[in-house]
Amino acid sequence: MRALKLIKSAALLFRGFTFATADEWFHLERIKKYKRKNNLDISDKEIFSLLPFDAKFDKLFGDQLSMSYALDRHSELLPERYYSLLTRDGEQFILPLHDGLEQSLDGVIRIIREKGAVTVRKASNSVKTREHTYGFDGSAFFIDGETLSEAEMRRKLASLPSGYIITELIRSSFAPTLHLAFVNEGDGPEPLFSILTDAQPGVSQNWYTSNRELSAVDDAGNYSGGRIDDFPSISERLRGIAAEFNELEYMSFAVRLTENGFKIMRVDTGADLTYLEHFNEKTAEFIALKRRAKPRFVGFRRAIEIIDRYLWSFRAKRHGFMDYMYRGWKKALREDRRDKLTTRAEKRWAHKRGFLSYHIKQYGLTEENYKDFLSDRDYKWLRPLNNEYRKLLWDKVTLRYCLDKYSRYLPEYYYHLVPRNGAMQLLKMPDCPEGYARSFDGLLALLRKRKLLAMKPTVGSHGIGFYKLGYEGEGRYSVNGEEKDEQEMLSFLSGLDDYYNVSEYIVMHSELRKIYSSVACTVRIMVINRRGFDPVIENAYFRIGTKSTGFTDNIGSGGVFAYVDEKTGRFHDAEIIKEHIITPCPTHPDTGVRIEGMLPHWSDVTRIIPEICRYIRPLEYLGFDVVITDSGFKVLEINTHQDLHRYPTYNSNVHAYFMHKLELKRQGKKLC
Repeated sequence: MRALKLIKSAALLFRGFTFATADEWFHLERIKKYKRKNNLDISDKEIFSLLPFDAKFDKLFGDQLSMSYALDRHSELLPERYYSLLTRDGEQFILPLHDGLEQSLDGVIRIIREKGAVTVRKASNSVKTREHTYGFDGSAFFIDGETLSEAEMRRKLASLPSGYIITELIRSSFAPTLHLAFVNEGDGPEPLFSILTDAQPGVSQNWYTSNRELSAVDDAGNYSGGRIDDFPSISERLRGIAAEFNELEYMSFAVRLTENGFKIMRVDTGADLTYLEHFNEKTAEFIALKRRAKPRFVGFRRAIEIIDRYLWSFRAKRHGFMDYMYRGWKKALREDRRDKLTTRAEKRWAHKRGFLSYHIKQYGLTEENYKDFLSDRDYKWLRPLNNEYRKLLWDKVTLRYCLDKYSRYLPEYYYHLVPRNGAMQLLKMPDCPEGYARSFDGLLALLRKRKLLAMKPTVGSHGIGFYKLGYEGEGRYSVNGEEKDEQEMLSFLSGLDDYYNVSEYIVMHSELRKIYSSVACTVRIMVINRRGFDPVIENAYFRIGTKSTGFTDNIGSGGVFAYVDEKTGRFHDAEIIKEHIITPCPTHPDTGVRIEGMLPHWSDVTRIIPEICRYIRPLEYLGFDVVITDSGFKVLEINTHQDLHRYPTYNSNVHAYFMHKLELKRQGKKLC
């Protein structure tokens, strides 16, 4: 049965499905008795083949916890989150979602007693998700009305799999759920449809089958059975929220009305279209647009990519790897075999033991001591060390939205270049100043004002694809130092064919610029947050660009690195890698300035970085890239599986952390 499902899933990939949407469709296929027809005669299967509409960003609302980060500034509209049940080191990991809650099963039992009833559900917003009511009536515990003893309730809670969330139970005398959908084509969201469904709070029902369409709701709030008096104000409030997320072309809010207003129970990004029976004209036009933009079957090149990825995934899983880490390890071995700085014998010896050959000299590896080091293979094999919420940090857009609370410590993001519906679109981001158009002309106007802007791939690392945009005056622009006139600049921007973000260009602190001023050099800070509340900065080093690194500070391309005292911020003992040999570099190779001193604002860095880690508490292992500026610091990105640099120099806590994880995985335990 499992093999048959895999074969069917693979077949659906050629129809434009993803593994996630294929899984959703299979679930609906098993409950055919609930299948309904719509006025457009479009099957649920075809709707799922069009999803996700916004593949890179629908993860913002793919589950309840991610949604709470994305909507943090509107937290009063969300049910209160109490606990997330995850897996860590092979065991159930109970994570309190706000301060004051005990991190234990006793704490969960206590919150059930105090609240009388809570909602327990899989966090993911899936058609398979069921809501359950766990409660205590003063004398006995119950689940969906069935009475249990405290011991039975404890066993039930302890048996819940990873990915469950415990939240406030929202009570409402208005039984139907109100759904308001908006389409956002960049100039502001427009209402698409408003309907009521007969979801029953607290009843263990499937998301799809419990959302039966009851009635459309008009602009004034009238529906077939009455009127929602506050509907216009609710609609306008939700429209304002949708306007904050330009990257999502389609957003649908599932709302439960309460005595004091309303609560957002879920934000859907397309799957909810499967329970519509009556598509209005606007929604029909939107679906038609998506059908035209997405071919019925993928092209030949895409089909080959799918087959290749499927085969890599199969091989990787057999060896215990994530597919792209296994692919990365095999690529690293191929590149290492071409390395002329180590012998064939050294390569064979190193590869057999899981190392790349240049680490023999860098680490001082011998037959007697190599087991004391974390090998290159094992580090890739350990991924993921963080759970599924690592997705919050995968790209710069999601990072900006989910860390909105800490936006003052992030670069200001102005524009986003997005391929959408067969063309490149320019979207405004939260920090774009008023008065600048959503166009390339608007972007150039902002560049003329700011003189320097940074443009980076939305997803990427190591400075790959970075562009430094400049304005020199009198109609002269530049891209990474290459001069262009306005027409050439517009041609360059319009010729891009991937997701890019345009942000402020971060200028490094004036004292640090004395060492090297052509690049905003970063401090890499390793943090381990073992329980969610106790983040520790375990390592830090300062990366300094050179002429060899261009507009980045990449160590592998000739950058310099200096050790940083995590307590004081003193940087010292700078080194550089030459032909795989780590060599002392006390002065900068281009400027001759001595590389040592104190990092400004270090006390602020060591105060705020742990605070951010406590905020994104589901994540355990993080690498912050920070630029120190005259006014403070900026976090450029947060890595969830950072490159290991000079493993022998890490402290004993870090060594013990990795060796513990390695032993658990060798025992067959799931790390997260």
